[in-house]
Amino acid sequence: MIKKLFFISFFCLFACNKVQAQEMPVAEFFCGAELNYADVNFTRLYNVLINLTPGAKINLGRDWQIGLQAQVPIVNEGYAEKDSWLRLSMANVSKELHFESARQHFKITGGLFGKSRYGGDLRWMFPINSWLLFNAQVGVTNSWVVSTDLSECGETYFDTEKWSLTSILGGRIWLDKWATELRVNGGRYLNEDYGVEGEVMRHFKHCSVSLFAQYHEKAPSEYYKGTHRYGGGFRVVMMLPPYKKQKKAVVVRPASNFRLTYNAQSDGFSMKKYTTDPEENERTYPIHIPWGTGNFNE
Repeated sequence: MIKKLFFISFFCLFACNKVQAQEMPVAEFFCGAELNYADVNFTRLYNVLINLTPGAKINLGRDWQIGLQAQVPIVNEGYAEKDSWLRLSMANVSKELHFESARQHFKITGGLFGKSRYGGDLRWMFPINSWLLFNAQVGVTNSWVVSTDLSECGETYFDTEKWSLTSILGGRIWLDKWATELRVNGGRYLNEDYGVEGEVMRHFKHCSVSLFAQYHEKAPSEYYKGTHRYGGGFRVVMMLPPYKKQKKAVVVRPASNFRLTYNAQSDGFSMKKYTTDPEENERTYPIHIPWGTGNFNE
């Protein structure tokens, strides 16, 4: 029933959307890198896994977009053999819907998401005024894997049994004088756990730095025996050049951002979220709106 209601809402939003002028299609090709490391082995300081993350965004006009991304391992010291395989990490189609008179903004995405999830996702943003905004996210997803070592080994898996409902509601306050955001989000996360997070984010010209604190269901701690309910740390999002959008039919560039998250009580389970955009980050909003950092010319 949950799945049926979710996808029916998709069609209703499409039917109500106003028609906008056709834009020139633009294909953006980019590549970044990600570092994974773990101090779990006495024979060396860290296990290390480095992946290149080539991707593409194909803008079809009228706020339609195709997002693609892969993981290409280039260094694997200590991780599992499967982590050395070439992996498809994202392939989806999205549509933004803007109802300017009602100040309602939506983004609908369907396909293959990050964190090995596939399904449907709906984002909502409602700017009340220049300093207050409400946001929400609802998703119905399941697990998937598509990977290969380019020889005889590979793995393709799409779970059709265990569908998961994600629902997050939040609010944001924008302090224009200090280019600072106060955020509160909470709800049901990827692993069907509940929690709430508060965050203070300071925005600079091409960089954002934040402090956050989490309160969630009891979860096993990675650092001591027993369970814990708290988490917290900092995030850094650094935008990479070129900062301005290039109006060309085909654009080749590096990934738009570099991001780092440190959580002093991370347990690998609590308050996890999937991504629907190959370059998703905390500084850039999931929907293009003229509010907060959406006013920045990046």
